Amino acid sequence: MTMILRPTILIFCLVTIFSVESFAQNEKLFLGIRLRPEVRAVADEVEQKTKKKIYAEFVEFEDEYLLGASFIDDGGTAIVRANMNLRAEKQKLEAVVAHELLHLRLRAGGFPVFLFSPAVKTARGRAQDVEQENVNDLASLIEHRIFKAEMDKFGLNQIVNLAGDTERNATRRRGEPDGQTDAINFARAVLEYQNTADIERLRSIYVQNKWQKSLKIGQEIADLISRSTVDSPPMSAKVFGLCIAKLYPSPRPFKLTPDKSVKAYRRLLIGF
Repeated sequence: MTMILRPTILIFCLVTIFSVESFAQNEKLFLGIRLRPEVRAVADEVEQKTKKKIYAEFVEFEDEYLLGASFIDDGGTAIVRANMNLRAEKQKLEAVVAHELLHLRLRAGGFPVFLFSPAVKTARGRAQDVEQENVNDLASLIEHRIFKAEMDKFGLNQIVNLAGDTERNATRRRGEPDGQTDAINFARAVLEYQNTADIERLRSIYVQNKWQKSLKIGQEIADLISRSTVDSPPMSAKVFGLCIAKLYPSPRPFKLTPDKSVKAYRRLLIGF
């Protein structure tokens, strides 16, 4: 992004963490910084809905480009994790915190996360084990669209530049086949890059790589998300269902089923 807020939301596969530095949160400070009132209001709303204080910590992620992650644990506590490298970058830290809080507000409001059913298999193993990250990224793209106006209003999308890493990775992988991750990355570029020139530069790299399939699917997913009004949990699930059918074409349509084993938030299992 050039640092990845990827997800941005931690749904199933926990990110590998080398070290943790925790902070007690209070009404004045969050991870050691004073949030602007409109961001603090989002934190307050999350705590009101979960009826618990948010737990926040700096972590050293294995993926150095991952800026933040957030989730609600099984006990109902909302958790925010920020890259330890952001401790000295207060403006960027607030942007990342705000981004994660907006995800958590949706989670606390009943917007679902999605998990492959253990019964769904691929040639490489269970989809839950080898494809879940793409599902997490797709869900994040949809949620980013929901709160894009707020991030713009707060002026936070200008602080974290999304362009850069995808281009370098695609250039490095020239000659390799493309896949679902590449389609998601292109959809993210179309939906979230600030400059059209960055999108076109990535498009040209994909063309040079002969990644026409990822270009097509990524554009279709971006079009689906951009023309949809996702203003409720059912609409979020509906748009996700349309997008995953593009990402994983199958003669058997996917079915989303509530995971009754999860009580603290809403999770839908992806099955047939």
